[in-house]
Amino acid sequence: MSEVHAARPAALPFLLWKTPPGLELILAQEGAAFEVVHDPHPFAFRGGRFVLFDGRRESPATLRLLLTSGHVAIDVDAFRKGEPVDPFDALVDDRPMRATWDVGGYTLRERVARRPKAAIRERIINRLRDEVLARDGVWMRLAPFPHPFRSAFNLRVDLDEPVAEDYFRFALARNLLDDCTTHFVSTAAYQAEREVLADLAGRDAQSHGHYHYVYRDPEANLRNLERADLILRDRGFEVEGFAAPHGRWNASLDDAMEALGYSYSSDFQLGYDDLPFFPWKDGRFSKVLQVPVHPICEGLFLDAGAADGRCVADHLAAVVAEKADAGEPAFVYGHPERRLGRMPEIPLALAATLDRRPLVWRTTLTEMARWWRWRASRKWLAIARGPGRVKVQFDDWDADYPLALEVQRGDFRSLIPLSGPRTILDLSALAYERRPTPARRVARPPEPDRRPASWRQLVRQAIDWETVTPVDEIPDATLAGRVKKGLRRWKLQRTGTS
Repeated sequence: MSEVHAARPAALPFLLWKTPPGLELILAQEGAAFEVVHDPHPFAFRGGRFVLFDGRRESPATLRLLLTSGHVAIDVDAFRKGEPVDPFDALVDDRPMRATWDVGGYTLRERVARRPKAAIRERIINRLRDEVLARDGVWMRLAPFPHPFRSAFNLRVDLDEPVAEDYFRFALARNLLDDCTTHFVSTAAYQAEREVLADLAGRDAQSHGHYHYVYRDPEANLRNLERADLILRDRGFEVEGFAAPHGRWNASLDDAMEALGYSYSSDFQLGYDDLPFFPWKDGRFSKVLQVPVHPICEGLFLDAGAADGRCVADHLAAVVAEKADAGEPAFVYGHPERRLGRMPEIPLALAATLDRRPLVWRTTLTEMARWWRWRASRKWLAIARGPGRVKVQFDDWDADYPLALEVQRGDFRSLIPLSGPRTILDLSALAYERRPTPARRVARPPEPDRRPASWRQLVRQAIDWETVTPVDEIPDATLAGRVKKGLRRWKLQRTGTS
């Protein structure tokens, strides 16, 4: 073993060498201090004591030649054992699936992310933390919310259809949640609804695209987003975010958001009920942050036969309570038109749930994205200063948000507010509270919908069938586009509607 650098390295950051991108993704979500090592020479490993590597890509014997006796190497390949699929592949899997939940006697169906990424993240982080603590390390992370908050709440509403009367009905009940509601506007539906747009002025209003559809064609996606962006900016809105119709995501959609400089999106076919994250695509991390929401809305209950909003209110309030008590984002969504506008019991139930939890940050998704990006940009390290004492140091301290550090030992955690770039901690003198593993009884992953796809569904998927885009605007550069355009024209001739 090399002794090029004999002094004991810093307790943090973790050093990542030839690890899968899924590990980097969840460490960033966690708020852990880490650095990716790119050049395999001894001095590259001077910055941290714990070196995480993937035994499928690097042998322990080869790695030992680069480390000193002060290093601890952890092979993350061990974390694959006992998992039904490779967890690191699952964390960057961008495929959706048809899913189903049984909630309150109703069978709900939706297309969501194929993998339960939040649950996978928790299992991997728990195993890594156990390894670090067993080897005389410390587990610290940046708190996921500005101090002193323990959770965050947002109601996301998607404005899909031009039913202004329902919007204003919803707006009356929204008064109790006005500071923590984000509106995603489909401009094809609302560009002519001047009173609605005037009411949204000064509130968090972002893009839902022009036409309510996500295309497979990259140029169609870019045109759709550019058109909505132009209309919203012309009406005086500052557009920073996007939410995809039906929660759908693909790489070309993400490319369009990057081209427009958007900060974040919220697409449950990529991730749901999770901490924000930057998706992995085409061999790199996207510049567009994903801010996941709970994927069950009132429409799923109505499709399943519910007659009113009481069951929806009960479910969403229970989701918010469970996630807030677990110290997680409690972000839910719905639609004003023919739904929330006629179901005031839903926002009332959400407001009542929040009233009992003063340490929940009432925020917009836009402000949450700003906070999360700021948090992700912090560079810090932890240096041992004797038994049980640690110095935490930030390279680029600023006070834009009140920041806290969370120290965890088993099920016990201590939250320490930070007031400057350097803090000395006596770990034995901290006040810890018990934070058990969340129950996940309400906001739980779905089961796969195992009903076989019909021939009609397969054809629709093959040609990217939709009836939202005007026929003359359907791109026909591909065979699928030409087939769709031809069928839409045939339908128009036969029925008078396309």
